[in-house]
Amino acid sequence: MRVTVEATLLGALVGVPVGALLGLRARRRSVFRVMLYTLYSLPPVIAGLLGYLLMSREGPLGALRLLFTPTAIVVVESFLAAPLIAGLTVAALAEVPANVREAVRASGAGPARAAWTLVGEARAGIVAALMVGMGRSLAEVAGALLVGGNVKGETRTLGTAILQDVGQGDFAEALALGALLLLLAFALTLGLAWLQSRRGEDEA
Repeated sequence: MRVTVEATLLGALVGVPVGALLGLRARRRSVFRVMLYTLYSLPPVIAGLLGYLLMSREGPLGALRLLFTPTAIVVVESFLAAPLIAGLTVAALAEVPANVREAVRASGAGPARAAWTLVGEARAGIVAALMVGMGRSLAEVAGALLVGGNVKGETRTLGTAILQDVGQGDFAEALALGALLLLLAFALTLGLAWLQSRRGEDEA
């Protein structure tokens, strides 16, 4: 959970501002939309491979000695979560009612103030985007395995632990960990459904 939460926060630090920039500047939105959609489907194993090459001893970040640490997993998982968060932030801003946008423009607020107001109006959708990003991080296995090494007590996540248990034939433990992973995913889904229902009530 520590890795998942940190990866989501790091992904949000990148994804929310990028999504807000694209969502508030309609002319630029279409230019980068294809790039965002491409990153939606980026295979985690590719993200893990790129992270490994960057953080290996011969890589540009090798001096930081991040490889096979929880931080390496956080970096890779945040890279996978950030495009989802950015894209859903764009969608959340696109759903802000036109009359609200007009009211903000008519108020005479400066660009920064207007942008902050519109982001506030889209806050429920942005929080939902964070939860989707957290779900992506929670379920990640391939990238975590490549850059984390699945070291017990250090870089072993629920996903990599399940993979190892299956490989060793310990299906009882794998099923128990799988049930825990499903429970966490279910909790995220319930939270997302609650946010959507609250959003519908606010709009009504």
